[in-house]
Amino acid sequence: MLGDKKERASIKEDGASQQSNGRRSWDSCTSLSAVDYHPYSTGNFCNNGGKVPFLVEGLFEPGECVSRCTRAHNCAFVTLYRNGWCQLGSKCLQESPAGDSSAMTYAKVVKSVCKDEECWGGWD
Repeated sequence: MLGDKKERASIKEDGASQQSNGRRSWDSCTSLSAVDYHPYSTGNFCNNGGKVPFLVEGLFEPGECVSRCTRAHNCAFVTLYRNGWCQLGSKCLQESPAGDSSAMTYAKVVKSVCKDEECWGGWD
């Protein structure tokens, strides 16, 4: 659904930056190139309840939907539907059956791209 047979998304963009002291910022240690998405569930959506259950919900191309989650630090789950519907959530404490069985939910996985001492400056 995301363009490859494994149904995984990987956003390859470089968000690395350096602070004026030469140490890398925390954002550079979790750059966009270190974000991946793993299949979480099929036919369900993250039912977070409340007045605003999703960070974003609407019609987007799958790549745009995933890109929005990648760029949002508080986004942790993406649910994509065959008709182009997109739901982004910060959590997935409970799932409910989606009205559209094409729903595919992916968990965002962020990996550090630098050693702790590069990000935090180490302990002197």
